[in-house]
Amino acid sequence: MGMITDYFVATPGQATALVERGPTGEQLPKLEMKWVEPAVLGSRLWAIIEDAPVTEGQDPPLDRRRFDAADRLVGLSEDQTSGLEQIADGFVRALAALPDERIPAVAARWATAEEWLGPWEPGELDATVLALRDLARQVHLPDQHLYVWWSV
Repeated sequence: MGMITDYFVATPGQATALVERGPTGEQLPKLEMKWVEPAVLGSRLWAIIEDAPVTEGQDPPLDRRRFDAADRLVGLSEDQTSGLEQIADGFVRALAALPDERIPAVAARWATAEEWLGPWEPGELDATVLALRDLARQVHLPDQHLYVWWSV
């Protein structure tokens, strides 16, 4: 089945209530995906969006000191097979500001990350980047954040 990663927009109180079961069935802006975890793949995407410099042997870039998309662990389920993380606000702002015309280039570079479970065809991740960008644009209120609920 793989790792399920459901991204959603919520207030801290709403998010905390979803640690055990996730956002499925909730009336919240959400994006249901598999394997798009924030710690590495999200951090790489953030670095690509920001045109971070590439260090030797590290393309796409990954500078976790500057680009850590997983801001904080909100909680784990009792059996620790699922959990909830808040996404870094800086990553959300970078995603929300990503213009349409950059999406294909950003997605193509992100597709080269070694953490993906297989190769991507050209253009195959465009819709994923677009969907994440559109979800980030739904974070409006000062007390709203982007979260990811994951389950293995």
